[in-house]
Amino acid sequence: MPSRVSHRRSSLCGAGGLPGLMMVMMMMMMMVVMKVEAASLEELESEESLELLEEDEEVSTEMLEPPSSDLSRVSPLSSWLVFRRNSNKGDNRKSKASRKTSKHGLPGPPGPPGPQGPPGPPAPLLPQQQELIEELRLRLRDAAAGVCFMCDRPPRVSTSFLSRLLQDVTVPRRSLLELQPFSQPSGSERPLQRGQSFHSSTGRYTAVISGFYQLTASLLIESGDRVQVRLRDSVRAAICIESLCQSNLSVESVMVVAAAGGTFSILLTGTLYLQAGEYVSVFVDNGTGSVVNVLQDSLFSGILLGV
Repeated sequence: MPSRVSHRRSSLCGAGGLPGLMMVMMMMMMMVVMKVEAASLEELESEESLELLEEDEEVSTEMLEPPSSDLSRVSPLSSWLVFRRNSNKGDNRKSKASRKTSKHGLPGPPGPPGPQGPPGPPAPLLPQQQELIEELRLRLRDAAAGVCFMCDRPPRVSTSFLSRLLQDVTVPRRSLLELQPFSQPSGSERPLQRGQSFHSSTGRYTAVISGFYQLTASLLIESGDRVQVRLRDSVRAAICIESLCQSNLSVESVMVVAAAGGTFSILLTGTLYLQAGEYVSVFVDNGTGSVVNVLQDSLFSGILLGV
């Protein structure tokens, strides 16, 4: 029996065993190639997915290794995989700009400027600016009210006068007389003269502006002896507006004259409100039975206090 088996094996190897062995080896090599190609396919697909996700990275310039020289034939599957792998590399790679094609054309030239917008809100003022503005408002309000700008300085006198009676003036008995003329101010009295509103020839002062005026008259009066004396005998002096001593407000004083006569003085002082253009003057009303004389150098003065 053993001899038969060994003879049978040798017959197989000798007669037809070599071609069969070659066929088995070819089939095993084909199976290995298919497994290698399947593994290469999975690797290529994973690499392709990574390349699609990382498009901005540098593309590898490695070329595919040529198929093994041991293989006498290249299968269609491997050719297709090589083509598919190389179709998205190098010059054939799809860029991001090619996939995102703009729907618009090239940008045109810049257009003309638009209209100017509305002004914005004012900038906040600094504390120093607010103080300056507030001070300016107060000064304007004071100017409108007639108050001086420089409150730490005394106000400037805009109009005033002082004059003396030029000569003795005789006032008949039972009569009213306006005192005139007056002399021009002397050298020492000239600084007290502000303006040209006092008329020495008529003894009248005309108000330049409406306001309150302080008026003063100091009169020296001489009366002679009288034979017949009455209790009502008196001399009245007044500073009147527009020569209307009875109807207009006036500054006046009354002095009872003694029977023996003599020289006496009458002092008039007070404040009157004058409208612009109105005048004031001094009147003497002799209520005695004899003449009286208003002596030379009797004074008449006035000054503007305010408006």
